[in-house]
Amino acid sequence: MRRTPFFVARVLAALVLVVSATTLRAQDLTPEQKEAVLKGIENVVMTKAFVPGVDFSKWPEFIAKQKEALDKANDPTAFTSAVNRALREFGFSHIRLQTPRAAAMRGRTQVVGPGLTATKDADGLAIRTVADKGPAKEVGLEPGDKIVKVDGKPADDPKVLDGEKGTKMDIEVKKANGETKTVTVERKEYSIVRPETLTWVDQETAMMRVPTFSAGYDRANIEKLMGEAAKAKYFILDLRSNGGGASNNLNHLLSLLLPDRTAYGVFISKRLATRYGEETKNPATDPVAIAKWAEQKASTRKRSVEPFAGKIAVLINRGSASASEITAAALKENAGALLVGARTAGAVLASVFGRLPEGFSIQYPVSDYVTIKGMRLEKNPLVPDAEVTGARDGDKDPVVDKAVELLKAAK
Repeated sequence: MRRTPFFVARVLAALVLVVSATTLRAQDLTPEQKEAVLKGIENVVMTKAFVPGVDFSKWPEFIAKQKEALDKANDPTAFTSAVNRALREFGFSHIRLQTPRAAAMRGRTQVVGPGLTATKDADGLAIRTVADKGPAKEVGLEPGDKIVKVDGKPADDPKVLDGEKGTKMDIEVKKANGETKTVTVERKEYSIVRPETLTWVDQETAMMRVPTFSAGYDRANIEKLMGEAAKAKYFILDLRSNGGGASNNLNHLLSLLLPDRTAYGVFISKRLATRYGEETKNPATDPVAIAKWAEQKASTRKRSVEPFAGKIAVLINRGSASASEITAAALKENAGALLVGARTAGAVLASVFGRLPEGFSIQYPVSDYVTIKGMRLEKNPLVPDAEVTGARDGDKDPVVDKAVELLKAAK
């Protein structure tokens, strides 16, 4: 089967990991099991991972620095953290170890929980996101609310929100207006898919929100929305906090926004780099030079909907990564799209997931990427044409307002 590059949190069909009833419990990680996982990681890193110019033979040196932490790691989470500290020493994105639990969840669109994400704050847990059809939404919880107590105890760790399906918890929450109330939330199975949406900012401007290029990206819905947006004079593509996904999904979207056969970049695989070195007799370490030499480019393909013909703006922020960055750069370079918001993540390597012993999984890069105009995006975040950092306040979004202003002012 042909291997297709995937981006953040996307699994290859051939590598789907099913964790059986023998999956490790937190206290069950033995020295022998850790050694088996480490050997598997070494095999992947030393023989399969690829980034132009990166010396993967340094892996033993990097992991040796974590020996003390690895020896003390008695559960998958601590062990994974120690390994990932070593992997980060390579200095690039898309290489990380996943715990058995995280590996089992990858690619799923249905999960069990309260339907929210929260991070530790000074005096509780700040709710960051609330699933549209999740339990938290049903009881009126919203992003910006602060969880003060869970079942009468101080909320000082997001883990207190975890639990089995059907269990309930009493959450004391402080609302943005200062009101404090207690709600009962049942942990249920709910969909984490956030559908793409189209809204009209004004009579001339349509805005489409695309939350992900990974599981949940709905091609039929995208094409339907783009058909509705065709009558707009201005089009805003909202990729804020879109962490990426599959390369074929970003190609699908670009094919609805750019003419057929528009070349937008080069994916640099190990095979391509090897050919470059053999034929040019130059070191295969510079991705920009390799991309310039390469004949085959990533290009759009004709779809059922004609490409949008009006002016385009793309909304980006620090959470816009990988496939989102490729999309934004392609639209800027090929359609003169305006970028509005904040700098992107600068994390653009094509990667796959590989199975490891004991239910672990490792994500590792197999290709680099350079835009059609010669910009390597890895560690090189996209800079917006207009930087806007103001937060949304009700129906008012300063990033959207700025995008509309710039689109209508552009010649």
